[in-house]
Amino acid sequence: MSARAFLPYSIAIVTPFTRSGAFDAAAVPEVVEYYKKLAPGLLVCGSTGEQHVLSIGERKQLYQIVRKTTGPDYPLYAGVATFKTADAIELAKSAYEANYTGIMLGFPPYRIISQRDAESYIKDVAAATPLPIFLYNNPRRTGFALEPEVFVRLANSVPNILGIKEAGDAANVNKIKPLVPENISFLTGNDTSVINNFTKEGYNGITAIISGVYPEEMKQVLELVERGQVDEATKIMNEVISPSVDLMQRAGFLPSLKYILRKRGVPAGYCPPPMLDPTEEHQQALDKAFNLTS
Repeated sequence: MSARAFLPYSIAIVTPFTRSGAFDAAAVPEVVEYYKKLAPGLLVCGSTGEQHVLSIGERKQLYQIVRKTTGPDYPLYAGVATFKTADAIELAKSAYEANYTGIMLGFPPYRIISQRDAESYIKDVAAATPLPIFLYNNPRRTGFALEPEVFVRLANSVPNILGIKEAGDAANVNKIKPLVPENISFLTGNDTSVINNFTKEGYNGITAIISGVYPEEMKQVLELVERGQVDEATKIMNEVISPSVDLMQRAGFLPSLKYILRKRGVPAGYCPPPMLDPTEEHQQALDKAFNLTS
């Protein structure tokens, strides 16, 4: 089997903002240094990185700061998703100039594009960069779902379309898999579904989020799944990770993630308003669940 372009395990990192919502470029290196110790590669400027509250210029600046911090050889994937194709092309070129390893290409939010629009957008961005690309299909966030047959056509005709992060219908993966080259990556971003994704639904990689606060536990789950010890992996997921994720979702997942990181000394900052920090009650619950100290 041909080697895949994308790692089976990477972490999606947060982007630091000030309490008022300004991009905190000065805090980025310390955030990156923290995350770099936890995984073999990082996804920069994805949904967890709040890319849509950054300007195009700020995203390009973020790409550069992260690469300067990691050094030239560490695997980095640049999140690219914009309202206009021209902006996505600009970001894809910037990621290449910053020596990124690959691109996660998401779809324009809110505009509700057609399958034909999506295919044109993907081809135009892919033609603008030699970097390998995995598509990000996340209908809940964009209002658009890429149809499996469109991905099959692209994977068989566009040389640098080498994966898909399927956050919509997980059943799409096993539909697509027999119809595309063996080196295609099928990625998930759903931490609590990863065991089922890997063992039953055909996925072969994850851009994890909860690993930012549960690095050893998530790594252990993935290693156990790889060894076929699914019951042991499920025990860790059900007893440790899932209950904490449920709490974070009730409190506001991304604000909770940043709150936990701040309490651990990582300058992760805040989510720009209107997203609010967890309530005092939720902060107390998070402190208890994650053994946080002031």
